[in-house]
Amino acid sequence: MTIMDGSLPGTRALYESRAQEIRNAEGWHDAHELSLHGPTLVRAAEYVTARPEPEQPSQTERARVALKRSASGTSTAPATPPPVPPASPTPPHRSR
Repeated sequence: MTIMDGSLPGTRALYESRAQEIRNAEGWHDAHELSLHGPTLVRAAEYVTARPEPEQPSQTERARVALKRSASGTSTAPATPPPVPPASPTPPHRSR
């Protein structure tokens, strides 16, 4: 842009003006779409905010369970991975 503006003074202002026109045209389109669906969005927001919070264990309860699990030395992961079946032999490939 600097090189272009140096060789053709005023070019930068033209590009900036056009970019603002495009941005504003897209903004008006989006604002129109939002105005068409605004009431639906408001109802959806009211529904989401009115829902009760799901039961979450307290931080203390989660810490107690984690300490109990780590103290007992058990974990949910198996101690040894299951054996891997042997790979089936594949016929040799011929190169061209």
